[in-house]
Formats: sequence, structure tokens, C-alpha cells
Amino acid sequence: MDYSGSCLCGSVKFSFPFDPMLQFKCHCKVCQKVFGNSLHALAMPLDELTLHGDLSRNTVTGGSGSDLHYNFCPKCGTFIFNKPDLLDPMIYMLAGLLHGQIEFSPTVELWIRDKPNSMPEAPTTVATFDDNGTAERLTEMLENLDQRS
Repeated sequence: MDYSGSCLCGSVKFSFPFDPMLQFKCHCKVCQKVFGNSLHALAMPLDELTLHGDLSRNTVTGGSGSDLHYNFCPKCGTFIFNKPDLLDPMIYMLAGLLHGQIEFSPTVELWIRDKPNSMPEAPTTVATFDDNGTAERLTEMLENLDQRS
């Protein structure tokens, strides 16, 4: 199935052809500052994403100590995806950008030691990590690999 979406003003449009490889929540303090709460994200390789329009980028150091590159519309400020150096070439697309196309069902929750008390664990969660989960552990959790062969 093809998925598509855009920023709020429509200047940036995107699409990708496959189901996400991972649906997850990140409760780290960086995500809480950037997004105002925990991040709800879809993971996929960058080369599967087709973009139309210009993006601006801001780079910060994430909770893992590695850089996170936040890519957003320069006109309306909508975050489109972030790219962690830790899991290159993966990107994290904001799940809310695909309203009505994917029922967000996270299987992994990261940085649960920083999770807000008001946020319950998702019933679909199969693994939780006190930290970023490490690249090795997260790689084992990837799904929908059969679509990419």
C-alpha cells in the first residue's frame, strides 16, 4: 500500500510504498521538549521516502548521545521526520502525519523511565526499554521486511 501526506501548509508532500518497519513511542526528554510530549513514530529507511518541497533541518544531541536531525517545513514548521545517526539509514516519521491511513499500534516504547505518568502503555507494546534500546535490539524488532526483498 502506498502512503502519503503533507505538512500543514502543503508546501512539503511525501509518500512511501511500504508498511513501516517499526511503530514506536519515544519518551526521552528531548522528544518531550521538541514535541510537547512523547514521540509517536513510524520507522523506515530514508531511501523509501519520496519528498516534494524543501525541508529545513535542525540537529540536536539525542538521549543516546548521537545526533538527531529534525527535518521540517520551513514555511509552517511542521516536523516531517527525524533521522537518528544511531540507526542510519532509518528515519522516524511522525505517525500523526498519516491521519486515517495507519492505525498507530506501537510495539516498542523507548526511554520509559522518562514516560509521563499520565501516558498508559499501549496494549500493542511487546518491548519496553529504560533507554534508547540500542541499535542491535531495535534492529531485531523490525517488521515488514518481506515487503522490501
